[in-house]
Amino acid sequence: MNMTYDAISRKGIGLLNEDAVITLPKANVYGVLDGVSSLVPYLNSNNETGGFIASNLIKEYFQSITEIGSLKDHLILVNDLLREQMELANIDLEKKEELWGSALAIVHIQDNGVEFIQTGDCMILAVYDNEEVRPLTWQQVSHLEAPAFSKWQEGINKGLKSRKELHETVIDIIRKNRYQSNTDGGYGVLNGEKNAVRFFEYGKINLTGIKHIILMTDGLFLPMNIVPEQSSYWSFVAHRMLDRGIKLYTEELIELEESDPECMEYIRFKKSDDKTAIVISF
Repeated sequence: MNMTYDAISRKGIGLLNEDAVITLPKANVYGVLDGVSSLVPYLNSNNETGGFIASNLIKEYFQSITEIGSLKDHLILVNDLLREQMELANIDLEKKEELWGSALAIVHIQDNGVEFIQTGDCMILAVYDNEEVRPLTWQQVSHLEAPAFSKWQEGINKGLKSRKELHETVIDIIRKNRYQSNTDGGYGVLNGEKNAVRFFEYGKINLTGIKHIILMTDGLFLPMNIVPEQSSYWSFVAHRMLDRGIKLYTEELIELEESDPECMEYIRFKKSDDKTAIVISF
């Protein structure tokens, strides 16, 4: 099978890049990981945040395995490992705002197709020879973020001028949303909770007609208001990324964010999130 890949990972405004990338060409396993830090500040003795620890634990686990087998079985194991790490760090596992976690999207490319697994809001897009774009995943947190984004817009309409003031208007929603992790009607995330396993989305597609597979963390999603109304959002994002190449695509998005530091033109919770993508081409 003839394939190539290109990957990028850029730190946002945080202390560390809490995203991580899995590229294992020998095993044909590729993944993007978006660490989710606790809402309660936490740093270990190496000055690492919970989100950084979680995404790198998953990355290191995949780098250490010899037998690929089922992606789901691996993530069940990793989820247990993460829970053990938090217990060792005396994290109160009942308090969801203290948990470390990671959203993720991982693929294993096999002779007879592509096995994939996802949780959280990382995305996997398949692009076909006829240019059609097929999202294999769903942004699991978008329905919970929507009320916070509306409230943010409300704040702007009321004359609030800074990201800090706007953030204060939505922090309660963000905190409440944390308690929806791995619950029905909420969203999935790999965070050591026993229920995390119930919310993995996974499956397999065949390779017929596939030209590219794109994996990306939410830091690389384009603002909704720059996507033409008549376009399908994911189709627009995928083609822009393929036309520009991931480096230029990322740089242009960072420039856009720099032009709107207070997050008023393009609504988002922080000026610049960590950004990670892999494009696999056949």
